[in-house]
Amino acid sequence: MIRSYIGDGIKIDGRMIGYRIVTVSDYLEMKGLSDEEIEKFSDDNDEICELITQIIAVKHSCWLLRRTSHSCGSLSNGMYQLKLKLINELKEKYEYDFDDELMEEYCE
Repeated sequence: MIRSYIGDGIKIDGRMIGYRIVTVSDYLEMKGLSDEEIEKFSDDNDEICELITQIIAVKHSCWLLRRTSHSCGSLSNGMYQLKLKLINELKEKYEYDFDDELMEEYCE
């Protein structure tokens, strides 16, 4: 039986999400790049930045799903697998290693 829908009253302040890295710029800054280096990297690597943004978004989504009651663990597991797929795509297609440990270092 599918679950009931009880309304759309959810409002979550983003600061309540454990991950403090929210943007590609945040990520690159924590990797040690200067503002000028971040700007150049972003200008020169649109596709890489898009994948990094997607990975960050999926990580935030997994964090939220793991804290959601009346849901199914397979949803967060699926998001986790999607994250791994995006990280692999970033590595294989662009030879860029996403630093997942860095993201975890700046969580909660």
